[in-house]
Formats: sequence, C-alpha cells, structure tokens
Amino acid sequence: MSGGVRGLVVAARYRLDAHIGQGGMGRVWRAVDEMLDRPVAVKEMRIDGLDPEDARTRRERTLREARATARIDHPNVVRVYDVVDEGERLWIVMELVDGRSLEQVLVEDGPLDLDAVTEIGRGLAEALRPVHAGGVLHRDIKPGNVLIERVGRRRVMLTDFGIAAIQDTEALTMVGMLVGSPDYMAPERVSGRPQGPPSDLWSLGATLCAALGGRSPFSRDTTLATLHAVLYEEPQLPPEAGRLRPLLAALLAKEPEDRPDLDAVLEALAPAAPAEEHAPAPRPRTPTLDIGLRRPAGPPTAPSRTPSEARTESATPRGRDLLGPPAAPAPAGRRPGRRRVVLLTTGGVLAAGVAAALALTLPGDGSPGGEPQAGGSSTATSRPPTVEGTSRPPATPSLPPGSRREAGYAWVPPKGWERVVKTASEVHYTSPDGTQELVAQSALAKDDLLATWQKAEVDAHQGQDYEKIRLNRTTFRGRPAVVWEYLFTLKGDRWHAELLGFEQGSRSYQIGTWYQPRAEGRARPTYEQVKKTFTVLGPSSA
Repeated sequence: MSGGVRGLVVAARYRLDAHIGQGGMGRVWRAVDEMLDRPVAVKEMRIDGLDPEDARTRRERTLREARATARIDHPNVVRVYDVVDEGERLWIVMELVDGRSLEQVLVEDGPLDLDAVTEIGRGLAEALRPVHAGGVLHRDIKPGNVLIERVGRRRVMLTDFGIAAIQDTEALTMVGMLVGSPDYMAPERVSGRPQGPPSDLWSLGATLCAALGGRSPFSRDTTLATLHAVLYEEPQLPPEAGRLRPLLAALLAKEPEDRPDLDAVLEALAPAAPAEEHAPAPRPRTPTLDIGLRRPAGPPTAPSRTPSEARTESATPRGRDLLGPPAAPAPAGRRPGRRRVVLLTTGGVLAAGVAAALALTLPGDGSPGGEPQAGGSSTATSRPPTVEGTSRPPATPSLPPGSRREAGYAWVPPKGWERVVKTASEVHYTSPDGTQELVAQSALAKDDLLATWQKAEVDAHQGQDYEKIRLNRTTFRGRPAVVWEYLFTLKGDRWHAELLGFEQGSRSYQIGTWYQPRAEGRARPTYEQVKKTFTVLGPSSA
C-alpha cells in the first residue's frame, strides 16, 4: 500500500477526508464512518520499512494494546472504535473530538491558572485508572496528547494510545529511534529500564508543570541537555505551582517506587472540602499486606479488605509510602541527597530521589516536533539517543519455562491466578479462591533489612492479633537473607504470612506470601515452588 490519500476508503467503511495531524509513526485523518454516518479520526500507522520480525512484533503489540484500549469506556479517554490491519498499514479509528490540545491552548492562550490545572490533572488521573486497570500503559502523556473540548462539558481527554502502545525498551533498541517528547519521558524510559504505571504518572507530573509554567520542567535548549536533565537534575517547578508543589515534586521523583499512586494523586487534586456536615466519609486505609522495600510493612493496623476482596479492585499501583501503619516512620538512613515530600491530603511521605548515574551519549541533536491533531498527536526526534548498557540486553540467566519477567526479576507464578501490578517493581498474584496471595518486589538496597523489619514490627503489630513466629537472618541460595513469619487477623479471618528478603548487587529483593491456615496444605508447597523459580535479572545476576 502507498498510504492514505483523500477519498481513500479503509475497510470499505471509513472514507478519509482531510489530513489533520502528523506524528513520528503515522498521521491522523478526519474521516467519515459511512456505515454509521458519523465523523471519526483515523490514525494511519506505518509498519513498513522494518525487518519482518520487527514488523510482526510491532503489529501484534499495537493490535493487542489498541484492542485493550478499545474496551475502555470512560469520558476522559478518547474512544477507540475500530482497528484495521491492512498489511503495511494499521488504521486506528477513534472518536473525533471538537477541541484543542493542551499544547495548542498553551501556545495560543498561555499558561493556565492553578484551578484549571487542578481540574485537568484530575481528569487525566481519572482517565489513567481504567487504562492501567486494563493492563495498558499510555507511555506518551504530554500536552499534545491531552484534548480539551471546546463546548459542552469541556471534557479533558487523554488520547494517542495507538502510537504510544508500541513503545518499549525492545522497540527502542531494535529500531534505534526515540519516539515521543523527551521533556515528558520518565527517567526509566529514557534509560531503557522497565516501565510501568508510575512511568505514566511521571509524565502526568511533567504535563501539569507545563500547563502551569508553559513548558516541561526538564525542557532545555537541546535534546541532549533535556535527556540529561530528565536523568540527573531536579525539576524546575513553576513558581505558580502553589498547593500542587508537593504533589508535582513527588510525581517527578526519579525512582518509580517513590512516586504516589493514583489514589493519592486524586486526593491531592480533589476540590476544596465542602462544609463539614456534607464532607464525604474518609477513604478507608488499605491494610498493609504489602512488603514495601522502602518501609517494609508489618501486620495491618487498620484492615479494610481481604486478599480475595482485593481481586475485584483495579490493578492501579498503590504507592508504598502511602500504605502501612499510620504511625510507622520511614526507615532511617536514606540515601544522601534524597528529600522528603509530604502530601498533606494523604498523610503519606514520598521520597523524591536522584537516579543512579548513567553514561549518556547522543549522536547528534534533534528537537521535538510535530503538530497537534484531533483525536491524538505524537512527536518524534529523528536522531536516536543511546544510553550506555541499553544498546543490547545485559546477560541474563537462563529462566525456568513459563517465567514472567518483571522489573529486575522473573518468576513462574501459578497459572490461573489474578495478577495485580502495584508498582513498576511490585506484582501480586491471588489464588482463584482468594485464600492465598503471592508477592514479589525489587528496589534499591538501603538499610540493613533485619533492622528495618524489626523496627517495622514494633511500629506495626500492636492491636492486630499479631503473633510472631520468627524474624531472623537466614540464607537464600547461599546468600544472606532475612525471613519474617507471623500470624495476624484480618476481618475475622486468621492469616499466615511469610516474607523473604535478600540483597544482590545494589538492589534488594523480596518474595512473600500470606494465606489462610486452612489452605496451608497447598499454600506452602506453592510458595516454595515459586521461590525456586525466582530469578534476578540484569548485571547483578551475573
């Protein structure tokens, strides 16, 4: 195929009318759905010009994620109506929005006031809830991909999932190009590390800063300088940030696990509280059945759900420092240079950190370009930045059959269990009957794990029918490790928890389980089998 031209009918249904936008991987057309007689936006995705295997991988990934996005029906998400695969072209048919992109608004009208930005942030955070729950990452949140309706409800809408869907570490390595605006890319995406929901939240923070100050807090004169700022420099928050300053600083933390989750973001962006007699009931605190690496959790101090109930919730990640015992402090001895940011709306403590140094090279310079477009937009830099260590994957140990790769580790979870992504590096699996949950997580190593867990135990267990079985040093595959095993009660049910933590290289890893005692006969063998499959990935595994 030679590509779209005016008058072309795609899939014997969608007649292209006018070219309304151009992006790094395709262009957008205004079109008419002749079957339903309604206007639509049609995104033309170029798959040609790639080697066959790369083209196949891109096509499958794009179709999979576009179809997942098409199932999202939310007023703050531009709807995807159809996906058409025609050889060298993929066509994504979307809702045509009568409005301007946030990028256009900033160019034509200038920066927005605090109330308007708060409303935009709330709409985008609400949009991300069903997106992440559906297992989709946007990967390219920026002002050009935020649409604001001209009339009616003046909805804030998130768009351009089609192009963003194909972006991941493998694609960047294989194709050798950086698609998107470096100003709004999370550090882990720039450096080629695994991405997750926190990556979208970082881009949300940069977008809200741009809405307030007119540009991303990491914008510099050259692409190289911008990428360096994203990786190493603290954000230049706009003076107009006001009450949003703590939230923006937390969203732009260099480490994914240090960013707040969507619940915390929405609370921070909530409108001013109404009169006391009309105030809504406080949000129940999630129990600490978690194994947060920055503040390992003890038994729950304010339980509100069981693991089986958690299976019905979305997979939205929950910020580790926003959970845990209400009075439990963060561990002492944090890394030098880290500053603590308090979100008063949630009572949680979030750490905004500096990522580990990465040697960055860029062969030449490029500037972000592209124009806003109805139904979505994208921007591309024509020259490929490369980060040392990302041009080819690091040596990886052989993995057991059925392994699932996560951020820094791989394991073989039980088949048929519910998978919930809490953060980029923390994943939970819940058994079909809800009597057992498995969890694994990785993070940068900090304080002595045993001392940290001992302190967490003192702060966390009081009043929760906590019964310690053991909390001591052990070994795991010949390495020093810590094991914490205990019993606790949650909503009248007795639970048995066991957590294993160890360090390898510069990172700390945890794998744990909690189960109802009546399920012990199968729960313990399941846990032991999963532990056997746990594999550390990356250079530290060599």
